[in-house]
Amino acid sequence: MTTLAIETTNLTYKFSSSNRIGLDNINLKIPWGTTNLLIGPNGAGKSTLLKILAGKTLIKEGSLKIGGFDPFRFASDRNEQHNSDINQSITYLGTEWAANPIVKRDIPVRLLISSVGGETFPERRDELIEIMDLDPDWSMAYISDGERRRVQLVMGLLKPWKLLLLDEVTVDLDVIVRSKLLQFLRKECQLRSACVIYATHIFDGLGKDWCDRIIHLNSGRKTDDIQINNLEFVAKTQSKQEIELSEDGTEIKVELAESLHPLALHWLREDLEERGSREDEKLKMQKRHNDWNNSRDGKYFKGDENKINDYFKATRSSK
Repeated sequence: MTTLAIETTNLTYKFSSSNRIGLDNINLKIPWGTTNLLIGPNGAGKSTLLKILAGKTLIKEGSLKIGGFDPFRFASDRNEQHNSDINQSITYLGTEWAANPIVKRDIPVRLLISSVGGETFPERRDELIEIMDLDPDWSMAYISDGERRRVQLVMGLLKPWKLLLLDEVTVDLDVIVRSKLLQFLRKECQLRSACVIYATHIFDGLGKDWCDRIIHLNSGRKTDDIQINNLEFVAKTQSKQEIELSEDGTEIKVELAESLHPLALHWLREDLEERGSREDEKLKMQKRHNDWNNSRDGKYFKGDENKINDYFKATRSSK
């Protein structure tokens, strides 16, 4: 396999409905074993690029290679191409999953995870469940949007991937779960020489410890492509601007920004320690439920049925 996870040459995409250019001459060379941040305003082309890389959108102009192979190529050597298994090793996770009606039905989380290979990858499953702080006994009908997003991530990351494409899927996560997820993704790239392309508008926790590269899109064009090692974080720039470029534009000084991220992370870690494991939480909830029932039973319902009748009569207004 080539050292490059992704290679695009003059990749251009036009929307068929309007002929509007979604991507314009995008050239990329992204190695394996790297974590890459994709940034840009709404409508910049981030989602379009990720869907093309995932094989969900066909390109007609320019070229694309994933692991040295053209995922759109129909040729006599197609079987040989598929022997690389690269097409089976791409995982794309976007926000569309949350709109699927099935994810809000009364289905146990355990069943969903099992349906995508939970029993095939038990160690990986258990690690992801711990990272995402899930309770497999949850029902999808009675959990929050953020908890549903955690389920999506466990399901999507369960099968070992080689190329991971994330499109805004961490938007619903609290800072501690997101932080643990980012650490897991970094470890995957380092240990398995995988590659992550992560599009987001949330930059807390995304510094030199996580990111290898930052790709900036605007109006379908690649406007910046920066190696994280070329960034220097300083207390104040000499020009008193937020960023300061070297004369050749290869070195960038970035002013340190005030952020509540460390404080929120600290508080949520304390909350997690106080709560304990999901099993501890179940026991506490059961005890609270039993204590409530016992207190009500002792006050109103212990004894004959007259006490029940008297109680409900007392709560009705007289006519």
